Amino acid sequence: MAKYTLRLGDRTVEAELEETPDGNLRVNIDGVWQLVRLRRLGDTPRYVLVLDDRVIEVLAEAGPQGFNIQIGGRPYEIETGRGRPRRRSDELERLVDGEWTLRAPLTGVVAEVMVAAGDPVEKDSVLLIIEAMKMLNELRSAVAGTVSALNVKEGERAEIGASLLRVAALSAEPEQPAG
Repeated sequence: MAKYTLRLGDRTVEAELEETPDGNLRVNIDGVWQLVRLRRLGDTPRYVLVLDDRVIEVLAEAGPQGFNIQIGGRPYEIETGRGRPRRRSDELERLVDGEWTLRAPLTGVVAEVMVAAGDPVEKDSVLLIIEAMKMLNELRSAVAGTVSALNVKEGERAEIGASLLRVAALSAEPEQPAG
């Protein structure tokens, strides 16, 4: 049995994963066991996850502390290390000198830039679209404010963690994105 720390939006949960005697997988989250099937699509980071008869496409890349995954265009982390789990909000969504930095949650190519420096933005508005493994991923603002710096152009490759743009925030702290 393997144990993982999952961060789902602003919620952190412990999960257990084990193989059943018949070769299937099951996962325990919040005390509820569910059968799961996971199939990798070729030699890519794309997977198909079947959970309770729901089919979910997942993009997964190994990271320094575990895995960075994307489900429905939203980034999540699965941490496999020991110790206190890092919170995505601590690292990627905090304000520094009144500015929030959008960092690439995955490696891909900037397909579309929706804003320019000086543009006002609302919380949850789409700022950029990154293409990774033929999937278009909308990257949204965690704060309302004004775009203060744009660090990428359409067609450029963005590595995971790269600073894509900055927003001068209207409020002191960003709200957690819906997870």
